[in-house]
Amino acid sequence: MEIFLALLGAGSAGGFSTIGAAVNAQLKTILHSPIAAATINFVVGFGILTLLLALGILQSYKFDLLSLTPWWAFLGGLLGAIFVTLSSLIVPKLGLTTTTLVVVFSQIFMSLVIDQLGWFGAIKYPITTPKILGIATLVLAILINQLDRKYSHKNVN
Repeated sequence: MEIFLALLGAGSAGGFSTIGAAVNAQLKTILHSPIAAATINFVVGFGILTLLLALGILQSYKFDLLSLTPWWAFLGGLLGAIFVTLSSLIVPKLGLTTTTLVVVFSQIFMSLVIDQLGWFGAIKYPITTPKILGIATLVLAILINQLDRKYSHKNVN
């Protein structure tokens, strides 16, 4: 049951990420600014998380341990801001499906590197043939999606 909930959580995060990319791309179009769209995204997120902390809904936290945290552990906010900004720029150009396929590919590729090298305190996991086959299948999916995109756009006009 614990694995099922973890898979459900991961799937939900992926789905929410795609919805977020779509709504942020629309916000960027309306505001004519990817930075403004990303800023609104993070202000709303900050407000919700602050409310959850204030209400005690999130697990306990120990801010006094921040001084023991390695510098790179703070990169998440920066990387999230870059991701949201880039997504709002790229989704209108590539569409959600292609953007998501490429994002997932890059996530899996970096996951393999981090797992192999044990970066950022991650447990080391070797690169295996099934993992390489999974990446190759995703690359094939991207290529097939681009063929479909090429032909479906050609027939629209």
